[in-house]
Amino acid sequence: MALLALCLVSVLTPQDPAPAVNAPMPSVTPAVTTQASDGAATLAKLETAGSQADPMALARLTRDTDQAIASRASWLLARRQDRPALQAMQTVVVDSPHADARTHAMQGALRFGDAASTATAITALGDSDRRVRTFAAQLLGKLKRPAANDPLLGLIESSRTTCEPGIATDLQAALLALHDLGAGDCLLRVATALHDSKAEGTGSALAFYCQGLALKLEPSQQVTFLLAVLGHREPLVRRFAIGRLAELRDATSVKALEGRLATETDELRPLVELALAQVRNDKPAPPVDEMARATQNLRAIASTLQAQWQALLPWQQGATVGGVVLMLLAIVLMRRRSRAARDAAAAAATMALVAPSDEYVAEAEAEAEQLAAQANEVVEPMGDAEFVDNPDMQDEVTVDSATPADAEWQDDAAGRR
Repeated sequence: MALLALCLVSVLTPQDPAPAVNAPMPSVTPAVTTQASDGAATLAKLETAGSQADPMALARLTRDTDQAIASRASWLLARRQDRPALQAMQTVVVDSPHADARTHAMQGALRFGDAASTATAITALGDSDRRVRTFAAQLLGKLKRPAANDPLLGLIESSRTTCEPGIATDLQAALLALHDLGAGDCLLRVATALHDSKAEGTGSALAFYCQGLALKLEPSQQVTFLLAVLGHREPLVRRFAIGRLAELRDATSVKALEGRLATETDELRPLVELALAQVRNDKPAPPVDEMARATQNLRAIASTLQAQWQALLPWQQGATVGGVVLMLLAIVLMRRRSRAARDAAAAAATMALVAPSDEYVAEAEAEAEQLAAQANEVVEPMGDAEFVDNPDMQDEVTVDSATPADAEWQDDAAGRR
């Protein structure tokens, strides 16, 4: 409902009412009269004063003959959020001859949201401009004052005779306000009035209003109301009535549902058939085997789900589909995360099996140190004493170190021998 109200505000708010306060004033050049020139000069001074400007002075400017000056003054006033400004806005809503000025003032009162504006909003329901009526209805729904029930109902009933072309945003806001006020005792009057009127775009708001308050009635009162709106001109209202009658399963609704079979649209006729089957409590023939029993159960479940689906409003169907899609996405993401966690755990376990243990590393280091110590002992250089004590080494040294003369002597001696 808040989303629909926000959409109404964005549609109804006058676009670009005037430039910002600090921006230069537009060239307001109304008829060349002293009064018009005085109005533009006064507006410039008040805008320069900002929040210190006199709210009642701005309210008087909203009655200026120039519409641009009046709209600008009302826009400046609507930006204020103090009590004197609220009183000035209430005066503008009632007294200003310009629709844009009244719209800005009513929107400012809606933002303020004070119960002191209840009487002003009720009066604004009879304004000639649809935007003013819409903001007034929104304010009454926001305030939730019981005194607003009859004026809102009167606005809806007046659409039977006078209805502007285009989307009836004022009636939409009135329906939402009645829903917030809990006005369930006038459901039938509201539905009948909108059925007889030519207002456009009220189907969703009326279905929301009926769906929210009809369920609070007694079952017998619900059946009476649903049978009355079973032939409503709004398809969404008929959809709700058919689906709810199927849930209540009241035997008195059989003839009315049978009468809708010949006149209902192709879109809702299957829903009427399902509703009739549930109300009559039609029981199929008993199954002959387990396969037939399972098939019959599946068909019953499918029929129930189809009836519930058809009874939902379009936005409810969209929300249901969106929720299912989000759930599936969440399941896929969770499965991917669990799979990644399992893969990481498996990789860690494999690495733990391949990696050597701490004991093995310590033993290998000790063995390497022992081998290094033994190698150092083997390759340690020998001293001179060891070299002299070896007789073989002495002979080799004696021969190698002999002089050439001694060698020749040895050769001669050998020859003599």
